[in-house]
Amino acid sequence: MKLVNFAGLAIVLLMLSACKKETHVLEPENSLELLKDSAFYTVNGKQYVSSQIEKATTLTTQSNMKITSGVNFNYLLQGDQDSLLFTRSFTIKAKNSFMILYFIKVYNNAETEFASENNGGWLKYPKNRTDIFSPGTYRYATDFWRNNSISGIAIRIINDNGEFKSYGQSDLGKPASVTQADQRDSKFEIISIQKRKSDYLLEAKFNVTVFDDNKKVQRIEDGYLRFSVLKVLKP
Repeated sequence: MKLVNFAGLAIVLLMLSACKKETHVLEPENSLELLKDSAFYTVNGKQYVSSQIEKATTLTTQSNMKITSGVNFNYLLQGDQDSLLFTRSFTIKAKNSFMILYFIKVYNNAETEFASENNGGWLKYPKNRTDIFSPGTYRYATDFWRNNSISGIAIRIINDNGEFKSYGQSDLGKPASVTQADQRDSKFEIISIQKRKSDYLLEAKFNVTVFDDNKKVQRIEDGYLRFSVLKVLKP
C-alpha cells in the first residue's frame, strides 16, 4: 500500500485554489474605443494625411453684426442683444499643411448657460453640448468674423502656397470678398457622432473652395475626418 502525503496534497490544492481566484476574464475591447483620430483631403489634387487633430479654442462673440453709424468708414458695430455666436475649433496638422476647422452656430441666449468645461474658463455654452455636432449637411459660414449671422462651418488652411479661407475679409465697410455663391459647390456633412467612455467620436466628409486675400483659389476635395470631441479630462 502506498502512503499518501496529505500535507503535500493540501499545499497543492491551496495553490490551485489561489491561482483560480487570481485568474481574471479579459473582456473584449469595444472597437469604437480603439478608433484613433484620422484625416485626409486633397488640395488641388495633392493629398494630405493627418493623425494629429487637436482641440483649439472655444469662444463666443456677437452675432448678426451691422454698422450702426459712422462717416468715412469710422463706424460703430452692433450685434444682436438676444443671441450670440458660439464656435469650437480644431487644428489638423499634416506635412506642409495646417488646417483650422471651425464649428459655428448662432444661439439664442435662452439656449445657453454660463458654465465651465474641464476646469477651464467660464463662458456661455449651449445647454445641449452635442447640438453643434449633430449629423447632417452644413453650409459654410462665409460671413465668419464679419456679420457672424450664418451657422455652419469655416475652414482656414496654411500650406506652401499661402493662407486660404472659406470665408472673406472682415471689414463691414467694404464689400464681402466671399459669398454663399462662391461656395455653391461645397458641402460639409457630419456623418455620425458616437458616445464613448470619456468623449464622442465624430465622423465627417467635406469639400470646399478656399481663397487668399487676392481671391486666388484652392479647391479641397475628398475630405474625411474622424476625431474626438467633447473629451472629459480625468481629474
